[in-house]
Amino acid sequence: LRRVALLMGQDLGYCRGVLRGIHAYAAHHTNWVFRDAPADIRVLTALREWRPHGIIAHLFDPDLARQVVALRRPLVNTTGTLTELSTPLVEVDNPTIGRLAAQHFLQRGFVHFGYFGSSWTGFSLQREQGFRASLAEAGHSLSSCHAEYLPRPPVDSSWKRIDSQVRDWLTALPKPAAVLASNDVPARHLAEMCRLLAIRVPEQVAILGVDNDELECLLSNPPLSSVVNPSEQIGHEAARLLDRMMSGRKPPRRPVYVTPTRIVVRQSTDIVAVPDGDVSAAVSFIREHVAENIGVADVIRALGLARRRLERRFQSLLGRTVLQEIQRGRIEQAKRLLAETDWPMSAVAERSGFSTPQRLAVVFHQQVGESPTTYRHRSRRTQRL
Repeated sequence: LRRVALLMGQDLGYCRGVLRGIHAYAAHHTNWVFRDAPADIRVLTALREWRPHGIIAHLFDPDLARQVVALRRPLVNTTGTLTELSTPLVEVDNPTIGRLAAQHFLQRGFVHFGYFGSSWTGFSLQREQGFRASLAEAGHSLSSCHAEYLPRPPVDSSWKRIDSQVRDWLTALPKPAAVLASNDVPARHLAEMCRLLAIRVPEQVAILGVDNDELECLLSNPPLSSVVNPSEQIGHEAARLLDRMMSGRKPPRRPVYVTPTRIVVRQSTDIVAVPDGDVSAAVSFIREHVAENIGVADVIRALGLARRRLERRFQSLLGRTVLQEIQRGRIEQAKRLLAETDWPMSAVAERSGFSTPQRLAVVFHQQVGESPTTYRHRSRRTQRL
């Protein structure tokens, strides 16, 4: 039997997903025996006594990391918090998280942006860098506020100091603004601060988290949109890597990065931030009727607007035509259904406003760069293995 220690706790949705992925891999390796514990330095005595053959850990504490590394056991880390660590790492592609967030907000017409996260943790800095770079390519700047979430703040942190810092930043942020938080925990904190300051979410500040931790997202008021972190696939890949290392094979020289693919949209970002009531109304109409195979004429007719004028305003404010917005809405609906349901392609096409599955396949490949079937399989791999 192989003794495998899992040091990550279960209070965060990300860690629970990693644990699910590890156990999914181990289901085919019946000689693995687990012990779970939080990534807390107090577990070291028990860890040394148990003498594990391998360790998978969520290493965010420098002292714990040094002592776990000193055990000289095969070790895989599942967080890029500590940039100085050279242990084998399996982690989400953090810059891509930032790029997905930028795309999400730019499609909604925002021109003012903020980032809320840590000033030193590796994963937060990489998410911020990806977000900033994508916004810069579109001609926009970024205002950052740093609070030391890991992704939770230390228990002895001053709530008053953090609140004061965030309050000043939120007040000064030009509005409407779109804010990416490093994780769902700080995103929920931002939503609470907005409530205290009478700042409307998402009308004045739209907030996007990371991890899609349903407890955190649904406890928030309003519920949080969030980038899906493929934590189960990370756990599966971490277990696969540890298995190789316990068999005497050398670890890879570079970290293993898993690509995030989608955002779950909830109320905290479900808005189009443009100073034009007609454009907002048109976008809302398209969202409500995206499954009905509508065309540009249907939008014009429903709102009683002049087509040429509306097209000019769409191009000016959103950088796309009304037809492109309809197609974007259909593709987003199709992505959601492909990722979250087992419906056949005919049903996905119908509920996404496409006349046939063949038409869905053509447009989807043009817009996304892969077939609907490939997208479904890739999305499922990031959710359950």
